[in-house]
Amino acid sequence: MGDVYELLYCLENSVRELIERTLREAYGPEKWWAEGVEESIRKNAEKRRQDEARARWHGPRGDSLINYIDFPQYADVIVSGWAKFEDLIGDQEWLINYFDEMNRTRRALAHTGSMTDTDVERMRFRVREWIRVVG
Repeated sequence: MGDVYELLYCLENSVRELIERTLREAYGPEKWWAEGVEESIRKNAEKRRQDEARARWHGPRGDSLINYIDFPQYADVIVSGWAKFEDLIGDQEWLINYFDEMNRTRRALAHTGSMTDTDVERMRFRVREWIRVVG
């Protein structure tokens, strides 16, 4: 599962980078988080970062608060700011279905579950599909 986990790692970082870059362009480097991300998602991420900061023996997830939101919330952020992402992604329904399906795969990997060969091939296909859509 190591190579599949690495693929998921790259996908998730690609999604984070896309969201942050798009919102920075729209709102500026100082306001992208406050103006581009819904309050409930921001509060959850900020709480998670504070909770994890108390675990001083463990390094942080990253510098950006976007590293502290849950995988399905990436779709929520994109949908809530759809006007900024529509030209790039094109189809909101595709995006929602994409994240629903990929979250099933992510949960299986994150919770040390196993995947069939068909699941792995589907994931590889879906990652290629993401790259084809967003570049």
